[in-house]
Amino acid sequence: MSKLIKCKSCGKEVADTAKSCPGCGAKVKKPIYKRVWFWVIIIFVVIGLASGGSGESSESSNNNNNEKTPTTKKEALVLEDGHTGAPDEYGFAYYIEGYIKNNSDKDYSYVQVEFTAYDAEGNTVGSCLDNNSGLDANGRWKFKAICSGEAEQIASYKFKEISKW
Repeated sequence: MSKLIKCKSCGKEVADTAKSCPGCGAKVKKPIYKRVWFWVIIIFVVIGLASGGSGESSESSNNNNNEKTPTTKKEALVLEDGHTGAPDEYGFAYYIEGYIKNNSDKDYSYVQVEFTAYDAEGNTVGSCLDNNSGLDANGRWKFKAICSGEAEQIASYKFKEISKW
């Protein structure tokens, strides 16, 4: 059922389903809620709010292996205390090793842990990451994140995030 609206150009009444005004020929614009792109955006916003995002993040810092990892019981994936970072035996690469615990009853098909590497002055010198093609419900993953950048420049690192899908 169509309604009559006023043409914005000439002021004559036109059916809201008309593509142009029969009086002056001006194009009749659809209201925003009748446009397809409007509903596509609304759907994406609703899905985004409902899912709460796909990644999860928590904070931790490391000052030369003096780590403290605050955790919340509500977090599905948690970086366990005791992770360590050091160059390999040849000094070519820097690795961070530790454990991620899945505290949920959900299996994840992909999990990634990421750290930021810093030099002695606190400048960012690289990123460190490792990923796994799955983590079972209530499972535990032993990761070994390799850092980009030169191993001899890395003096400390800080936990950035755990991503999951």
